[in-house]
Amino acid sequence: MSDAPIFILGNGRSGTTLMRFMLNAHPDIYLCEEVCYHFWMRNFYGSYRRRLYQFFQSFSYAWLRMPPQVVLDALPQQPQSLTERDGAQVYRTVLRCKAAQYGKSRHGEKGPLLVEDLDQLFRDYPDAKIIHMVRDPRAVVHSHFTMPWSTSSFIVANLMVRTNMRRIARHGDRILAVKLEELIDRPEAVMRQVLNFVDAPWSEQVLRHTEYLHDNDGIPFPWLMEATRRPQQKALRWQEAVPPVWIRLTEAFNHQVFERYGYAAQPLVREPGQLEKMRAILADLPQLVLNGWRFVRMATIFILLPRDDAAGFQAILHSLNPQAWQRQPGWDSDLPAPPPVCPPEQLLK
Repeated sequence: MSDAPIFILGNGRSGTTLMRFMLNAHPDIYLCEEVCYHFWMRNFYGSYRRRLYQFFQSFSYAWLRMPPQVVLDALPQQPQSLTERDGAQVYRTVLRCKAAQYGKSRHGEKGPLLVEDLDQLFRDYPDAKIIHMVRDPRAVVHSHFTMPWSTSSFIVANLMVRTNMRRIARHGDRILAVKLEELIDRPEAVMRQVLNFVDAPWSEQVLRHTEYLHDNDGIPFPWLMEATRRPQQKALRWQEAVPPVWIRLTEAFNHQVFERYGYAAQPLVREPGQLEKMRAILADLPQLVLNGWRFVRMATIFILLPRDDAAGFQAILHSLNPQAWQRQPGWDSDLPAPPPVCPPEQLLK
Protein backbone atom coordinates (compact mmCIF):
# COMPACT_ATOMS: atom_id res chain seq x y z
CA MET A 1 0.00 0.00 0.00
CA SER A 2 1.19 3.53 -0.80
CA ASP A 3 2.66 5.76 1.91
CA ALA A 4 1.67 9.00 0.15
CA PRO A 5 0.04 11.62 2.38
CA ILE A 6 -3.66 12.25 1.81
CA PHE A 7 -5.21 15.70 1.88
CA ILE A 8 -8.89 16.67 1.71
CA LEU A 9 -9.74 20.22 0.72
CA GLY A 10 -12.40 22.34 -0.93
CA ASN A 11 -14.68 25.22 -0.11
CA GLY A 12 -15.77 25.31 3.50
CA ARG A 13 -19.11 23.51 3.93
CA SER A 14 -18.56 21.26 0.91
CA GLY A 15 -18.33 17.88 2.66
CA THR A 16 -14.65 17.81 3.65
CA THR A 17 -15.46 16.78 7.23
CA LEU A 18 -17.77 13.96 6.11
CA MET A 19 -15.08 12.62 3.78
CA ARG A 20 -12.56 12.76 6.62
CA PHE A 21 -14.76 10.71 8.93
CA MET A 22 -15.45 8.16 6.19
CA LEU A 23 -11.76 7.73 5.35
CA ASN A 24 -10.81 7.60 9.03
CA ALA A 25 -13.12 4.60 9.40
CA HIS A 26 -10.66 2.71 7.17
CA PRO A 27 -8.34 0.40 9.16
CA ASP A 28 -5.20 1.97 7.67
CA ILE A 29 -6.08 5.69 7.36
CA TYR A 30 -6.17 8.57 9.82
CA LEU A 31 -6.41 12.18 8.66
CA CYS A 32 -6.06 15.07 11.10
CA GLU A 33 -8.70 17.78 11.47
CA GLU A 34 -7.57 21.26 10.35
CA VAL A 35 -4.05 21.32 11.78
CA CYS A 36 -3.51 24.57 9.82
CA TYR A 37 0.29 24.27 10.04
CA HIS A 38 0.91 26.41 6.95
CA PHE A 39 -1.57 29.08 8.05
CA TRP A 40 0.02 29.55 11.46
CA MET A 41 3.61 29.41 10.19
CA ARG A 42 2.72 32.01 7.55
CA ASN A 43 1.08 34.38 10.02
CA PHE A 44 3.49 34.16 12.95
CA TYR A 45 6.76 36.09 12.96
CA GLY A 46 10.34 35.31 13.92
CA SER A 47 12.73 32.45 13.28
CA TYR A 48 11.46 29.08 12.16
CA ARG A 49 11.90 27.57 15.61
CA ARG A 50 10.05 30.46 17.28
CA ARG A 51 7.14 30.15 14.84
CA LEU A 52 7.08 26.39 15.35
CA TYR A 53 6.99 26.96 19.11
CA GLN A 54 4.00 29.27 18.61
CA PHE A 55 2.31 26.78 16.27
CA PHE A 56 2.51 24.14 19.01
CA GLN A 57 0.57 26.57 21.25
CA SER A 58 -2.17 27.27 18.67
CA PHE A 59 -5.70 26.01 19.24
CA SER A 60 -5.42 24.03 15.99
CA TYR A 61 -2.53 22.00 17.37
CA ALA A 62 -4.04 21.83 20.87
CA TRP A 63 -7.06 19.95 19.52
CA LEU A 64 -4.74 17.18 18.30
CA ARG A 65 -4.33 16.29 21.99
CA MET A 66 -0.73 15.22 21.35
CA PRO A 67 2.26 16.59 23.31
CA PRO A 68 4.67 18.47 21.01
CA GLN A 69 7.47 16.36 22.46
CA VAL A 70 6.03 13.34 20.62
CA VAL A 71 6.69 15.13 17.34
CA LEU A 72 10.14 16.43 18.30
CA ASP A 73 11.24 12.98 19.48
CA ALA A 74 10.24 11.49 16.11
CA LEU A 75 12.39 13.93 14.11
CA PRO A 76 15.95 12.92 13.14
CA GLN A 77 17.21 16.45 13.94
CA GLN A 78 17.67 18.02 17.31
CA PRO A 79 15.03 20.71 18.00
CA GLN A 80 17.74 23.38 18.28
CA SER A 81 18.91 22.67 14.71
CA LEU A 82 15.54 22.92 12.95
CA THR A 83 15.31 25.46 10.12
CA GLU A 84 12.85 26.46 7.40
CA ARG A 85 14.24 23.67 5.20
CA ASP A 86 12.86 21.13 7.67
CA GLY A 87 9.30 22.45 7.48
CA ALA A 88 7.93 19.76 5.15
CA GLN A 89 9.39 17.03 7.33
CA VAL A 90 8.09 18.59 10.55
CA TYR A 91 4.56 18.95 9.20
CA ARG A 92 4.48 15.39 7.90
CA THR A 93 5.86 14.12 11.20
CA VAL A 94 2.94 15.78 13.00
CA LEU A 95 0.54 13.92 10.71
CA ARG A 96 2.41 10.61 11.01
CA CYS A 97 2.59 10.76 14.80
CA LYS A 98 -1.12 11.45 15.17
CA ALA A 99 -2.02 8.59 12.81
CA ALA A 100 0.31 6.30 14.76
CA GLN A 101 -1.63 7.03 17.96
CA TYR A 102 -4.56 5.20 16.36
CA GLY A 103 -2.37 2.42 14.98
CA LYS A 104 -2.63 3.66 11.39
CA SER A 105 0.07 4.19 8.77
CA ARG A 106 -1.65 6.36 6.14
CA HIS A 107 -1.76 9.95 7.28
CA GLY A 108 -2.76 13.41 6.15
CA GLU A 109 -5.04 16.33 6.88
CA LYS A 110 -8.48 17.61 6.07
CA GLY A 111 -8.68 21.39 5.87
CA PRO A 112 -10.37 23.92 3.58
CA LEU A 113 -7.43 26.30 4.17
CA LEU A 114 -5.15 23.83 2.38
CA VAL A 115 -6.51 25.29 -0.87
CA GLU A 116 -4.13 28.21 -0.28
CA ASP A 117 -1.17 25.81 0.04
CA LEU A 118 -1.67 23.52 -2.96
CA ASP A 119 1.52 24.62 -4.71
CA GLN A 120 3.49 24.05 -1.50
CA LEU A 121 1.93 20.63 -0.92
CA PHE A 122 2.82 19.38 -4.38
CA ARG A 123 6.37 20.76 -4.07
CA ASP A 124 6.93 19.13 -0.69
CA TYR A 125 5.09 15.88 -1.43
CA PRO A 126 5.05 15.15 -5.20
CA ASP A 127 3.18 11.89 -4.58
CA ALA A 128 0.46 13.50 -2.44
CA LYS A 129 -3.10 12.25 -2.93
CA ILE A 130 -5.42 15.25 -2.85
CA ILE A 131 -9.21 14.97 -2.76
CA HIS A 132 -11.30 17.99 -3.70
CA MET A 133 -14.79 17.99 -2.25
CA VAL A 134 -17.25 19.75 -4.56
CA ARG A 135 -20.72 20.96 -3.63
CA ASP A 136 -23.39 22.97 -5.43
CA PRO A 137 -22.21 26.61 -5.04
CA ARG A 138 -25.75 27.71 -4.11
CA ALA A 139 -25.71 25.30 -1.17
CA VAL A 140 -22.21 26.41 -0.17
CA VAL A 141 -23.18 30.09 -0.24
CA HIS A 142 -26.24 29.42 1.91
CA SER A 143 -24.24 27.30 4.34
CA HIS A 144 -21.63 30.03 4.79
CA PHE A 145 -24.36 32.25 6.25
CA THR A 146 -24.73 29.77 9.11
CA MET A 147 -21.01 29.65 10.01
CA PRO A 148 -19.48 32.02 12.63
CA TRP A 149 -16.14 31.97 10.79
CA SER A 150 -17.63 33.05 7.46
CA THR A 151 -19.88 35.82 6.15
CA SER A 152 -23.44 37.10 5.79
CA SER A 153 -22.64 38.75 2.46
CA PHE A 154 -23.76 37.03 -0.73
CA ILE A 155 -21.00 38.83 -2.62
CA VAL A 156 -18.24 37.68 -0.25
CA ALA A 157 -19.55 34.10 -0.13
CA ASN A 158 -19.60 33.91 -3.93
CA LEU A 159 -16.10 35.39 -4.14
CA MET A 160 -14.81 32.76 -1.71
CA VAL A 161 -16.28 29.95 -3.81
CA ARG A 162 -14.97 31.38 -7.07
CA THR A 163 -11.45 32.06 -5.77
CA ASN A 164 -11.03 28.61 -4.26
CA MET A 165 -12.35 26.80 -7.33
CA ARG A 166 -9.93 28.69 -9.57
CA ARG A 167 -6.98 27.84 -7.35
CA ILE A 168 -7.88 24.16 -7.41
CA ALA A 169 -8.58 24.08 -11.16
CA ARG A 170 -4.95 25.04 -11.89
CA HIS A 171 -3.84 21.57 -10.80
CA GLY A 172 -6.20 19.68 -13.09
CA ASP A 173 -6.19 15.89 -12.99
CA ARG A 174 -3.63 15.68 -10.18
CA ILE A 175 -6.58 16.18 -7.83
CA LEU A 176 -9.60 13.89 -7.50
CA ALA A 177 -12.88 15.83 -7.52
CA VAL A 178 -15.69 14.26 -5.49
CA LYS A 179 -19.17 15.76 -5.58
CA LEU A 180 -20.85 15.72 -2.18
CA GLU A 181 -24.22 15.02 -3.79
CA GLU A 182 -22.84 11.86 -5.45
CA LEU A 183 -21.13 10.75 -2.24
CA ILE A 184 -24.47 10.89 -0.43
CA ASP A 185 -26.45 9.27 -3.27
CA ARG A 186 -23.91 6.54 -4.19
CA PRO A 187 -21.54 6.16 -1.24
CA GLU A 188 -20.06 2.78 -2.14
CA ALA A 189 -19.27 3.62 -5.76
CA VAL A 190 -17.73 6.95 -4.80
CA MET A 191 -15.69 5.56 -1.90
CA ARG A 192 -14.35 2.76 -4.09
CA GLN A 193 -13.14 5.44 -6.48
CA VAL A 194 -11.59 7.43 -3.62
CA LEU A 195 -9.77 4.45 -2.08
CA ASN A 196 -8.49 3.41 -5.50
CA PHE A 197 -7.18 6.96 -6.01
CA VAL A 198 -5.31 7.01 -2.69
CA ASP A 199 -3.98 3.45 -3.26
CA ALA A 200 -5.73 1.91 -0.27
CA PRO A 201 -7.57 -1.44 -0.24
CA TRP A 202 -11.34 -1.51 -0.09
CA SER A 203 -12.96 -1.64 3.35
CA GLU A 204 -16.68 -1.79 4.09
CA GLN A 205 -15.99 0.24 7.23
CA VAL A 206 -15.88 3.49 5.25
CA LEU A 207 -19.60 3.07 4.57
CA ARG A 208 -20.34 2.91 8.32
CA HIS A 209 -18.21 5.72 9.66
CA THR A 210 -20.55 6.40 12.57
CA GLU A 211 -19.57 2.98 13.98
CA TYR A 212 -15.83 3.70 13.80
CA LEU A 213 -15.43 7.12 15.40
CA HIS A 214 -12.17 7.53 17.31
CA ASP A 215 -12.02 8.66 20.92
CA ASN A 216 -10.77 12.21 21.55
CA ASP A 217 -10.69 12.89 17.84
CA GLY A 218 -11.07 16.14 15.98
CA ILE A 219 -12.34 19.53 17.06
CA PRO A 220 -15.68 19.50 18.93
CA PHE A 221 -17.20 22.51 17.19
CA PRO A 222 -20.91 21.99 16.40
CA TRP A 223 -20.56 22.40 12.62
CA LEU A 224 -17.83 19.73 12.56
CA MET A 225 -19.65 17.31 14.83
CA GLU A 226 -22.62 17.22 12.41
CA ALA A 227 -20.60 14.85 10.23
CA THR A 228 -20.33 12.26 13.02
CA ARG A 229 -23.92 11.40 12.18
CA ARG A 230 -25.29 10.04 8.95
CA PRO A 231 -26.11 12.81 6.45
CA GLN A 232 -29.54 14.26 7.11
CA GLN A 233 -31.84 16.55 5.20
CA LYS A 234 -31.46 20.15 6.36
CA ALA A 235 -34.46 21.81 8.00
CA LEU A 236 -34.17 24.70 5.53
CA ARG A 237 -32.57 23.94 2.17
CA TRP A 238 -30.87 26.53 -0.01
CA GLN A 239 -33.79 26.34 -2.45
CA GLU A 240 -36.02 27.90 0.22
CA ALA A 241 -33.41 29.99 2.04
CA VAL A 242 -31.65 31.78 -0.83
CA PRO A 243 -33.66 34.54 -2.55
CA PRO A 244 -34.40 33.74 -6.22
CA VAL A 245 -32.40 36.74 -7.39
CA TRP A 246 -29.29 35.45 -5.56
CA ILE A 247 -29.84 31.97 -6.93
CA ARG A 248 -29.52 33.44 -10.42
CA LEU A 249 -26.61 35.71 -9.46
CA THR A 250 -24.73 32.79 -7.89
CA GLU A 251 -25.28 30.70 -11.01
CA ALA A 252 -23.89 33.54 -13.13
CA PHE A 253 -20.98 34.44 -10.86
CA ASN A 254 -19.82 30.82 -10.59
CA HIS A 255 -20.95 29.66 -14.03
CA GLN A 256 -17.65 27.85 -14.66
CA VAL A 257 -18.26 25.62 -11.64
CA PHE A 258 -21.78 24.83 -12.85
CA GLU A 259 -20.50 23.97 -16.32
CA ARG A 260 -17.54 21.88 -15.16
CA TYR A 261 -19.40 19.81 -12.58
CA GLY A 262 -22.81 19.59 -14.23
CA TYR A 263 -24.96 21.62 -11.86
CA ALA A 264 -28.19 22.73 -13.55
CA ALA A 265 -29.91 26.09 -13.23
CA GLN A 266 -32.69 26.12 -10.64
CA PRO A 267 -36.21 26.49 -12.11
CA LEU A 268 -37.86 29.64 -10.76
CA VAL A 269 -41.49 30.69 -10.68
CA ARG A 270 -40.46 34.12 -11.94
CA GLU A 271 -37.19 35.22 -13.49
CA PRO A 272 -35.59 38.24 -11.77
CA GLY A 273 -34.82 41.12 -14.12
CA GLN A 274 -31.58 43.06 -14.47
CA LEU A 275 -32.85 45.92 -12.30
CA GLU A 276 -33.79 43.47 -9.54
CA LYS A 277 -30.32 41.91 -9.73
CA MET A 278 -28.68 45.32 -9.46
CA ARG A 279 -30.81 46.18 -6.44
CA ALA A 280 -29.84 42.89 -4.78
CA ILE A 281 -26.14 43.62 -5.27
CA LEU A 282 -26.52 47.15 -3.88
CA ALA A 283 -28.52 45.84 -0.92
CA ASP A 284 -25.70 43.41 -0.11
CA LEU A 285 -23.01 46.12 -0.01
CA PRO A 286 -23.59 47.04 3.67
CA GLN A 287 -22.98 43.40 4.63
CA LEU A 288 -19.85 43.39 2.49
CA VAL A 289 -18.55 46.52 4.24
CA LEU A 290 -19.46 45.11 7.65
CA ASN A 291 -17.63 41.90 6.80
CA GLY A 292 -14.58 43.92 5.77
CA TRP A 293 -14.64 45.87 9.03
CA ARG A 294 -14.88 42.66 11.04
CA PHE A 295 -11.96 41.22 9.10
CA VAL A 296 -9.80 44.27 9.82
CA ARG A 297 -10.80 44.08 13.48
CA MET A 298 -9.95 40.38 13.56
CA ALA A 299 -6.58 40.96 11.89
CA THR A 300 -5.72 43.74 14.36
CA ILE A 301 -6.58 41.62 17.39
CA PHE A 302 -4.71 38.71 15.79
CA ILE A 303 -1.54 40.81 15.74
CA LEU A 304 -1.98 42.05 19.31
CA LEU A 305 -2.93 38.78 21.01
CA PRO A 306 -0.25 36.97 23.04
CA ARG A 307 0.91 34.02 20.97
CA ASP A 308 0.10 31.55 23.75
CA ASP A 309 -3.55 32.67 23.99
CA ALA A 310 -5.03 29.69 22.15
CA ALA A 311 -8.56 30.40 23.38
CA GLY A 312 -8.27 34.04 22.30
CA PHE A 313 -7.21 33.10 18.76
CA GLN A 314 -9.98 30.51 18.60
CA ALA A 315 -12.57 33.11 19.60
CA ILE A 316 -11.43 35.87 17.26
CA LEU A 317 -11.16 33.60 14.22
CA HIS A 318 -14.78 32.58 14.77
CA SER A 319 -16.14 36.12 15.17
CA LEU A 320 -16.53 37.19 11.53
CA ASN A 321 -20.21 36.27 11.31
CA PRO A 322 -21.98 36.60 14.69
CA GLN A 323 -25.40 36.38 13.00
CA ALA A 324 -24.63 32.71 12.38
CA TRP A 325 -25.47 31.81 15.97
CA GLN A 326 -28.99 33.19 15.49
CA ARG A 327 -29.41 30.97 12.45
CA GLN A 328 -28.29 27.91 14.43
CA PRO A 329 -30.36 28.07 17.67
CA GLY A 330 -29.29 24.56 18.65
CA TRP A 331 -25.60 25.51 18.80
CA ASP A 332 -23.77 26.80 21.85
CA SER A 333 -21.93 30.02 20.98
CA ASP A 334 -19.43 29.37 23.79
CA LEU A 335 -16.92 27.17 22.00
CA PRO A 336 -15.10 24.57 24.13
CA ALA A 337 -11.70 25.68 25.41
CA PRO A 338 -8.67 24.16 23.66
CA PRO A 339 -6.85 21.49 25.68
CA PRO A 340 -3.70 22.68 27.46
CA VAL A 341 -0.37 22.13 25.71
CA CYS A 342 3.06 21.87 27.34
CA PRO A 343 5.18 24.16 25.11
CA PRO A 344 8.51 22.71 23.91
CA GLU A 345 10.90 25.23 25.47
CA GLN A 346 13.96 23.63 23.83
CA LEU A 347 12.88 25.19 20.53
CA LEU A 348 13.77 28.62 21.96
CA LYS A 349 17.27 27.66 23.14
